Amino acid sequence: MPQGQAKLFLGQVHFDATEEDIRQLFDYYGDVLHVNILRDRRTGRSTGSAFVTYGSTEEADASILALHGVYNMEREKPLQVSYSEKTPTISRFGYNHASEIAHQNGANPPPRPPFM
Repeated sequence: MPQGQAKLFLGQVHFDATEEDIRQLFDYYGDVLHVNILRDRRTGRSTGSAFVTYGSTEEADASILALHGVYNMEREKPLQVSYSEKTPTISRFGYNHASEIAHQNGANPPPRPPFM
């Protein structure tokens, strides 16, 4: 992944959602470069998680502000949107947001600190 791109992790994704469904939702906040739905290796079914990659932290931050904890994809809880642990770039806002989520849920690894 080239430097400058911002990679988000999504939780609480509807199990039947397609990459195109996610792209259409996240394209509103910027140019989505890539969508990857995580799938069970044995069954091929969605795990309810995905990654979305944007070309900038501004686009990623806009989608976090608009969708995290607000938008519901017909699951028990609304979407969880945060920077991925392995994002090449992250904003100060994104780092603070992802760190708070990691603190609330130990299963979410904290991101690397931003290089500012």
